Amino acid sequence: MTKERGAVGAAGSGYDAPRTAVVLGASGFVGRNICAAAHAAGWSVTGFARRPRDPVPPWPVLALDVARAATGVLVEALARPRPTLVVNAAGALWDVTDDELTEGNVTLVERLVNAVSTLPGPVRLVHVGSAYEYGSHPGRTSLAETLPGRPASRYAQTKLAGTRILTRAVEDGRIDAVTLRIALSVGPFAPRHSVLGGLAHQLAARPEQVRLPPVFGVRDIVDVRDVAEAVLAAATAPTVPPVVNIGAGVCVGLTDAVDALIRIAGSTASVVRVPPPAMRRDAGVGDVPLDIGLARRRLGWAPARTLEAALRALWDSVAGDAVRR
Repeated sequence: MTKERGAVGAAGSGYDAPRTAVVLGASGFVGRNICAAAHAAGWSVTGFARRPRDPVPPWPVLALDVARAATGVLVEALARPRPTLVVNAAGALWDVTDDELTEGNVTLVERLVNAVSTLPGPVRLVHVGSAYEYGSHPGRTSLAETLPGRPASRYAQTKLAGTRILTRAVEDGRIDAVTLRIALSVGPFAPRHSVLGGLAHQLAARPEQVRLPPVFGVRDIVDVRDVAEAVLAAATAPTVPPVVNIGAGVCVGLTDAVDALIRIAGSTASVVRVPPPAMRRDAGVGDVPLDIGLARRRLGWAPARTLEAALRALWDSVAGDAVRR
């Protein structure tokens, strides 16, 4: 039976610790939004990234390669802010080799677990996992945390391996941690390599045509700002399960999302279909939403934003960057 560990400074925990967060992957799409939400909620935030980006946000973002840094350097870097929360939003995603996926999603997690287990004082580790870890479960109406992982793509396989490393560490009593399995996320600063992020960047140039891979089926799509709030809810819950789903809990058509973003951008561009990548991150994933009942019950979290709001925030972030340039 999997153990659950008490929260750091959470209500009912008996320990009123300062709200100090370390966020790995702080320059990335999800990490950037987590940092912003934590900062707005009054947390003292220190970000780490392999390549910190400009402009500098109102919290420090320091250079650190968790997968490759010397053990002493890694432990010292994490310990210096004296965190009560460590968030792992780092990892390998796009246009990388199988070895880089293993390094970013498995080796990194293993090294992070070892480092966090040495930190003084209570620390909760919140790891950003992926709904793709489930793979395909035909006949299901939703994906619950009790289902086995059947990932097909190498990306999803390495993400599941990272989750299992954390789960074993919790079972062994080494760390207090939870993996949040995140649905397809959309919102401010979505990356160019994603379908909707890439579309937004194309639309910002006001072209006559936009190029997209074939888009079909439905997906559970969640606003990344709701994801960030789920991380904070997991940080302060009295106890946490080993894995919790974070999504909208319903599916929407991907073509509907694309059409909505084009409408929000006020574009009249035509869409040209281009060949899809050889291996998609969502290979083997069925058109099934996440069951988010556990997040409601145990974290007190539920999505608060609509897909329309997420797409508008995405467009505003990209259009704003285009104007500033």
